[in-house]
Amino acid sequence: MNSESTFFDDLRFHIDEDNLFVRAEQLRARLKLLPLMLLAQMLIEPLFVWLMWDIASHRQLIIWLGVAVLLHLAELTLWFQNREKLDSIEECQRWSQDFFNFALVFGMMWGVGTLFFFPGDLLTQVLLVCVLMGLTAGAATMNSMHPPAFYAYVLGLMLPLVFRVMVEQDETHVALGSMLLLFLLVMLSSGHFLSKFIMLSLRQRFENESLAQQLASMNDVLEHKVEERTAEVAQVRDVTIMAMASLAETRDNETGNHLKRTQKYMRALAVKLRDHPRFQDFLTEDNIESLYKLAPLHDIGKVGIPDAILLKKGKLTPEEFEIMKTHPTLGGNAIAMAESGLPTPNRFLHIAREIATGHHEKWDGSGYPLGLEGETIPISARLMAVADVYDALISRRIYKQPFSHTDAVAYILHGHGKHFDPDVADAFLAIQDEFRLIAEKYQDE
Repeated sequence: MNSESTFFDDLRFHIDEDNLFVRAEQLRARLKLLPLMLLAQMLIEPLFVWLMWDIASHRQLIIWLGVAVLLHLAELTLWFQNREKLDSIEECQRWSQDFFNFALVFGMMWGVGTLFFFPGDLLTQVLLVCVLMGLTAGAATMNSMHPPAFYAYVLGLMLPLVFRVMVEQDETHVALGSMLLLFLLVMLSSGHFLSKFIMLSLRQRFENESLAQQLASMNDVLEHKVEERTAEVAQVRDVTIMAMASLAETRDNETGNHLKRTQKYMRALAVKLRDHPRFQDFLTEDNIESLYKLAPLHDIGKVGIPDAILLKKGKLTPEEFEIMKTHPTLGGNAIAMAESGLPTPNRFLHIAREIATGHHEKWDGSGYPLGLEGETIPISARLMAVADVYDALISRRIYKQPFSHTDAVAYILHGHGKHFDPDVADAFLAIQDEFRLIAEKYQDE
């Protein structure tokens, strides 16, 4: 948009594609003021007739007033019919021409009225001059958003007045005429300045709106790219988690379905407990999703257990079992090391570390590796304990046959308040059928 316009461009109200929005807004502002401007004119015109009533011909005054009223009605009708039509260059040019024509006619009507009805006594002359100066000042304020109409009205009104005052040729009228000329110059300058200010303000507003739209568009594109990148990072993270967990489970003769089942169990328990007063602060939508994604990492520490122990077909010796009991610590330490490489604590990895370290802790404090008790066991680990034990019970191992669903439920019920958080165990019992359906859907080959 061209930010510069010449005086002559403003004077003829040049309209093109570059300034259409600004010109349309100028015209729209004048259209909003038009009814008020017409009302002011229609109040002052009878005052002028009353002022001239004892001086001029009544017939001529009534004709003058009648013509003015008819012109006002014509302009008001045009305004009512076309006030919304400012969308194209042609429509704006049409309104600009109409404004100019009406302003010129009204200004000349006042000028002609001044020439024909100029009073003889000085007091009435001064009153007439004050009325016309008021009209001029009003035009400078309300008509300046359309310079052609402003100049046409003011010059059509003031030049005949100045001429008629100067014709008297005495010192008083020469001084009054000089004052009127000075006033005219001041009004023209003020109107031009105000018109320029309005034009620049509108242009700046539209430029700001355009920049805001561009920034909004760029922001949308950037947000979309950030979302895409975030989704890619999340996908890579999730795939990495599954790859690490699968590696650990492969060494333990587990299947990929074990990972899927524990994920589903974890989510089912979390959803069941999310409105429970003890758990609702932790089990937000984000944390439930994190629990679902991180459940496969619960046995990641088994990567550090020797094959002779991890794959042993018989019962572990006490010494071997002590080594096996280190896998929660190994897994938690590995995740903690990864977390320590970040500049700030990470909620996602913190939950992963809780699950890996604490899923063998027991509610009564008899678990391992830390012997935590009750509420000191992280919620994530308490949920994982139920999910992991249930799946271990119903799954075939090289050293045992699978439990039935009923027997697994009985085992967890027996651990209520001892091995398991009572509320978590109750949640499991309430949705045990959902656990059974998950186990059936993702059963081992």
